[in-house]
Amino acid sequence: MKYHKKEEELFARWGERARKLRDNEDITKDGLLYRGEVWFDGYCQVHRKANEEQLWADADMRLLVLTKELYDEDGWDIRGESGRVPSPRLTCRTAYRFFPNLELWVYGLMNIPDRKVVPFAKADNETRLQGFYENAPIARVNCKKQPDNKAASNTVLQKYLDNYADLLKEQIELYDADVILCLGGQGLMVKFIADHIYSDLEQVNDHCWYSPSSGVAVVKQYHPCYNVYSRKEMYTDMMKDYQAFIKATPAFPRGRE
Repeated sequence: MKYHKKEEELFARWGERARKLRDNEDITKDGLLYRGEVWFDGYCQVHRKANEEQLWADADMRLLVLTKELYDEDGWDIRGESGRVPSPRLTCRTAYRFFPNLELWVYGLMNIPDRKVVPFAKADNETRLQGFYENAPIARVNCKKQPDNKAASNTVLQKYLDNYADLLKEQIELYDADVILCLGGQGLMVKFIADHIYSDLEQVNDHCWYSPSSGVAVVKQYHPCYNVYSRKEMYTDMMKDYQAFIKATPAFPRGRE
């Protein structure tokens, strides 16, 4: 499967749709995250393309992260994101709340040794989390492709979910993920998935949904910048429900031939 080729075809159609609707034509490229070497592009530390398509094809666990939008004035290709500080020194992670939380949640969902979740105290290691996030097979998709320097309200997000529904559905289905992590939006992304992709999606608990026909799990979590609860609270609450879901669903995760 040529994932990046399919992504580029989708972006072209997204741009055409934006022109017809007189929306911002500046489209944020996203999808299967690049897994090549990190380099400084003059603005950020980013990854080059590498073997991410083969890693995704061979993965035992595929994770798709759904986010609302790119919080920036201009669109750029987030497939190259590293989460590191914007510096020519190829060193540590960013200090922003977004990536440390995202890395923690991704690590927890993708690591279930002996069908048990990794406790916060063991998971929350900066070096381990950053290394895992930058190498694991992960796709990240913005529901609203047009960037903005202010956060979209749920009303605005719903408008974009409606106006680009067929294209977003096609992109989500492209990856055939095992877990879809929905961040922010107060359940709008989960509802979109249930309405447009997996009609048999059933709620298991506060954080988890499951589609028996596809074997896909959907997990709802706060936006990574949400700061009402601590990192430990948000991780522990989500993973407690994830553990309950795993125990109640022996068919998950599904195997691949």
